[in-house]
Amino acid sequence: MLALFTFLALLVAIVFGFVKNINVGIASIGLSFIVATLFKVPIKEVMSGFNSSLFLTMLGISYLFGIINSNKTLEALAKKLISLTGGRVYLIPPTLFIISGLMTFAGPGSIPLLAIMPIISIPIAFNCGYNPIMLSLISISGAMACRMSPITPEGILVYNLLGEQGIHNAVVPVFLCMFIAGLIDAIAVFIFYKGFKVTGKIELQKQEFTKDQIISSLALVLMVIGGLVFKLNIGLLSFFLGFLLIIIGVCDEKTALKSIPWNVLLMVVGVGILMKLIFLSGGIDIMVDGLSKLMTEKTSAPIMLTLGSIMSFFSSGLGVVFPTLIPTVSGIAENLSGNANAVELAAMVVIGGTVSGISPISTAGALIMSGVSSNDEAAGLHPENKMFMELFGWAFVFLILSLIISFTGIYNIISWNF
Repeated sequence: MLALFTFLALLVAIVFGFVKNINVGIASIGLSFIVATLFKVPIKEVMSGFNSSLFLTMLGISYLFGIINSNKTLEALAKKLISLTGGRVYLIPPTLFIISGLMTFAGPGSIPLLAIMPIISIPIAFNCGYNPIMLSLISISGAMACRMSPITPEGILVYNLLGEQGIHNAVVPVFLCMFIAGLIDAIAVFIFYKGFKVTGKIELQKQEFTKDQIISSLALVLMVIGGLVFKLNIGLLSFFLGFLLIIIGVCDEKTALKSIPWNVLLMVVGVGILMKLIFLSGGIDIMVDGLSKLMTEKTSAPIMLTLGSIMSFFSSGLGVVFPTLIPTVSGIAENLSGNANAVELAAMVVIGGTVSGISPISTAGALIMSGVSSNDEAAGLHPENKMFMELFGWAFVFLILSLIISFTGIYNIISWNF
């Protein structure tokens, strides 16, 4: 009975989050208290679902990038890197994909880049003669392709969830699977909008870095080196580097704190608390058994991909989809007699929870619409209603492309060989 009520609470949190536009994490915490009180579950047990390590890591990264974003360092870096194309138009789409991917990989994750890249891409598109939606989708695909870096908030969350199941070799295969999905999406967009027909050369404005931007860039490099090379705790290192930047005067602390995506952090830890209650009630086992009955060795990966994608249409991949589905992968693999790969199933959840985010009712799509609508020239050529349907269509196309790749077995081969 407790398991049933906890699942119902999760469903209510997601539905109210979508319908009433409230934070699913806060709803999850409140409903956890109600369910725990009704069934006399010790509050101490419920509170143990608050992942303080994950919270501090994500908070530290968000704090550092709040400072770096406040002086437009990432935007300046992007424009500087674009200037390396020498104005060659045919190099712009791959350059935007690579820049977006590298900046995502470096630590902030995909969410900041989802907001930054359309703003950069849209004016470039008009200067080059490209469709602004095409360039926005390509740049966002780059961010999505590299979001599973081991030092991004989403990467840390997924690898922590897998580590709790005894899976510690997932970093490379999950990253590669997500990268392939993002790359193929970008190529599909480029072909559909006939980007190959645009040729020529454009004048690029010279990008000069301010002193604050140079210092912020150095902090970004130190964070990447510290995390990837010296294996330092990314969250605590980010707090330290952020503290130094504040002392130096790169940004004031109030501005940095205001830019932290508290809604995302609350969503992740809030859903985590409710998921702890589901775990305590045996709900994870019920979910695993239910999903396993629907799956075979060949259909397990496509079903997980589709389920993650459907959930992501209405909720956050980082805040809801990953914490809900990733904990089931090892159990499902065991129920299928080891014929399914838990790492591949996790990669499918990540891909499904990512690619449908291009929907206009999800994060990436909404930010593209906002970026296009804020540009007067772009808004005149791309009315919001038409753009809404266009992005919704791309969300389904991305899902179908991912399913096709899944059926080819490429993801499976990558997952078994690492």
